[in-house]
Amino acid sequence: MKKNIFALAAAALFAFGMTACTEEPINPINPGEGTEVNTPMVKSAADLIGTEWEYVLDLTAGMDTDLLACMDSATIADMLTMTFGLNFDSSYAHLTFPEDVIGLNVIEDGDDFTIEEVQEMAYAYTYDASTTSGTLTGSNLGTLVLPFTYDEANDIITISMMVASEDDEDNAVPFNLVFNRVN
Repeated sequence: MKKNIFALAAAALFAFGMTACTEEPINPINPGEGTEVNTPMVKSAADLIGTEWEYVLDLTAGMDTDLLACMDSATIADMLTMTFGLNFDSSYAHLTFPEDVIGLNVIEDGDDFTIEEVQEMAYAYTYDASTTSGTLTGSNLGTLVLPFTYDEANDIITISMMVASEDDEDNAVPFNLVFNRVN
């Protein structure tokens, strides 16, 4: 059995909980007049192959402005802004972590366990162009299925999940990861 544990899971869940009630800004592609966009839209699963997307998690959102003013803003931005990547090949969607986030993969081998660092996780994916939705399926901590939607008007992928604290799973809140296209 393969399990993944993340060193920053508590911080990320805290951050997800803090930002879950705020709405992510959607920044549509607007190249300006006379500029042509050559970015192909996602009309099929094949159109996802070779694309790269990113999600920026800004942990400063919702923080006390007096606290932020006391700290060096460049240091805060570096420490509290994390960029996650999502890229697709012909079989898997690869979720990559920022350099300062360490993923730990715990592998059970009979009665023994080994731990290895991982910088990405691979998910099998499906996509249905008629509904502009799909799933990412991984075997992290058991089988994990993450639904996602593609918004053609804004050229974004949104992964939806529910976030709850361990002792309050009945009060899970929705959290959306909004990935913007990089290429």
